[in-house]
Amino acid sequence: MSKYELLKETFLGNLGEQIPVSLWKHHPDLDRTPEGLANAEIEFHRKFDHDLLKVSFFGHYPCIDFGCTAEYDGASTGSTTLTSYPIKDSAGWEVLEPVDVNAGEFGNQVRAVELIQRYAHGKVPTMATLFDPAMVADRLCGQNLVKYADEVPVILKRALDLICDVMIDFARATLESGADGLFIASQHSTLSSISDKHYNTFIYPYHLRMVSKLRSKAKFIIMHLHTREEREEIRFNRIAETPGVVGINWEDRSSSLSLREGKRRSRKTVLGGIDHNGVLRTGTPHEAEKQVLNAVDEAGFEHLIVAPGCVITVDTPPENVLAVRDAIRSIDPFRGK
Repeated sequence: MSKYELLKETFLGNLGEQIPVSLWKHHPDLDRTPEGLANAEIEFHRKFDHDLLKVSFFGHYPCIDFGCTAEYDGASTGSTTLTSYPIKDSAGWEVLEPVDVNAGEFGNQVRAVELIQRYAHGKVPTMATLFDPAMVADRLCGQNLVKYADEVPVILKRALDLICDVMIDFARATLESGADGLFIASQHSTLSSISDKHYNTFIYPYHLRMVSKLRSKAKFIIMHLHTREEREEIRFNRIAETPGVVGINWEDRSSSLSLREGKRRSRKTVLGGIDHNGVLRTGTPHEAEKQVLNAVDEAGFEHLIVAPGCVITVDTPPENVLAVRDAIRSIDPFRGK
């Protein structure tokens, strides 16, 4: 069974020859050029041979062409930190202009996808990482999105419309460059991150728009719902009910929602089970293996892709990652462990 067939059967809820594993991390500094990112992703896949390759563009890639600057400051996540942002007041939103997704920083990511596909085509399915419009907008204004949602909702909505169109264009460009699917990340899907009113106005409508415009182009679309704190509650049902989304990923090891419950509520494939900020990072290979096997037992084999809840940190021991992969590969889905 090829990795493509395995993934297809998993999304359908059927058992394959094994439980698929997806692994991802940032590649700081290397990810600032198309060639550097492509080589790092290819080397990472060669080492771990996972079943779904998520292309992890550098952390603030959608913001640079709009006027942000960012640097890597040694964060364990491997992501960058904003050093400047263009929107200082409400007037800044009104002069925001569309950008060409085939040029500049967006163009660099498209080029990276092209280079990765030369390696991945026919070998492993790939998915390009997208930010939802609110994530981009929040960075453009120094993480003051809620302030502008309160003060200038009409102006902000026009800006989100523009950003959404750019992200859809970028997604199409990555698909045309060979990516099989899309991984859409949201940081405003928890109850503590934004009010229901703002979520229903500035967040979820743009998820619907992105998915509806892209579902016919992508082989699959997965949503990532980021949590900021332990035991946060997620607005899971809205995403679970979204047509066109076939998989959902979240920090199941630390949030209030388990993989089993997520499967029950969504009837979709869930991605998780790896304690990327806990035992995978700080434990022994045996401890990492035991944790992920317990997670799989709890979740059940169908509609499951074993994956981190967010990025694997750059200081995670490679032997722990190998132990997790080998543990999952040792499972016969038709007979159990």
